[in-house]
Amino acid sequence: MKEISIKNIGPIAAISLPVPENGGVVVLTGRNGSGKSTALEAVSAAVSGKGKPPLKDLAERGEVVAGGVKLTVGRNVRRAGELEVATLEGRLSVADLVEPGISDPVRADATRIKALVGLSGAALEKDELFGFQPEMLDGLDLSDPVSAMAELKRRLDIGAREYEKLSKAEGDKAAAMLAQAGDSDSAHDVNAAMEAVMAATRAIDQIMAQKSAADAAKIRAGQTRERLAMTPIVDLVAVEDEYARTSAKVESLREKAQSLKAAYNAAVEEFKEVCAKLDLDLERLKSARDAAELRGQLERALLESAPIEPDASEIEAAQERLADAKVALDAAQRAKLASELRRQGIEKAEEADRLSEESVSLRRKAKQTDEVLSEIVSDIPGCPLKVSDGRLIISTNRGPTLFSELSHGEKWRVALDIAIGSVGAGGLLAIPQEAWEGLDSDNRAAVASAAKAGNVLVITAECDDGPLSAKII
Repeated sequence: MKEISIKNIGPIAAISLPVPENGGVVVLTGRNGSGKSTALEAVSAAVSGKGKPPLKDLAERGEVVAGGVKLTVGRNVRRAGELEVATLEGRLSVADLVEPGISDPVRADATRIKALVGLSGAALEKDELFGFQPEMLDGLDLSDPVSAMAELKRRLDIGAREYEKLSKAEGDKAAAMLAQAGDSDSAHDVNAAMEAVMAATRAIDQIMAQKSAADAAKIRAGQTRERLAMTPIVDLVAVEDEYARTSAKVESLREKAQSLKAAYNAAVEEFKEVCAKLDLDLERLKSARDAAELRGQLERALLESAPIEPDASEIEAAQERLADAKVALDAAQRAKLASELRRQGIEKAEEADRLSEESVSLRRKAKQTDEVLSEIVSDIPGCPLKVSDGRLIISTNRGPTLFSELSHGEKWRVALDIAIGSVGAGGLLAIPQEAWEGLDSDNRAAVASAAKAGNVLVITAECDDGPLSAKII
């Protein structure tokens, strides 16, 4: 930069500022009201093309020349020439980086981080965000990394909280199941116990069926005895003999009737009588045979319907076996239920652990959003700041320290290092008077060294008792 001159601006009649050949710090000095702040504002207006410096009283035209640009101030503001230097105008307000004017430190750091990301000019692409679930990235405005990472972190935190709730719920279920299952781990065979119960049940059913059959047989035997008592007793042999004798006599008389015609009528009458008796005897024979057959059937029925009745001891033993089998089945079922509860409890505990791991993973990924912003910020030349949990951190001899906890002078020193590194070689940087006056001599020297090392012209001001002038540090 060849020259910086200001004419008829504010209280300044005319001043030319020295321009170090290879960068450095130019300090405007003078008493209050001498025009130091006006000079800084005029230089910023010339190089940025924004703002209208005030004219000196009664002056018709003012002029500012800086960085190859000539700014003419009158009724209208005209800017001529091509800017030859780089500035931070529109990219970063160093003063806002130091004090954003927000009382809440977290929100203040968010504003600072946004300013630094804006200074970097970085934009994100989805394929650069490794390890994040694709659905978490949907709808993010990656052209604004700060807002995008804030939204992504919010989503991840919400997801982590949901997994934590699910993990706690599964853990509570697991604890309840394991408590209900108890510590017993005895072996159990429900199938064998069930088979024993079924076998005992079949045995007692068989015995009770046998008893029921015996009771029914007793009833049938009683009924048979009653019928047997009512059935007359006959001498079947005698009746059969009588029938045989009568048959023989009939035959004899038939022969006699045939041979003795003389006695035919008498024989016929006698024959009729004997035939009638024969019919009667035949009926008696049939009845006797039917009675004898019925008695034989009833006697056989009595013999056949006399099953062996189980005694009381057999019934009692079968009932005891059934009771024992039911006790064994109940124990086996309780053991199986406890085992199933234990298995489900272990599964719930494992699911709770998995959900907890998911929550931890999401919390870890939420922190990665800070790493993304840290990478962007760390790419800014001369920037020693990092992002952690949404806050700006710097390493000091006290260890990692919040940027917001630095002293006012320390903040300005860091901010100026960032500004000098970002404006680049041949750039121009105007910093407020309060910033320069807040630096001690060591930090002023360090800023001057950084400006020379980066070939950057820094213009600032400080108050003294003399007229408006400029000096190089």
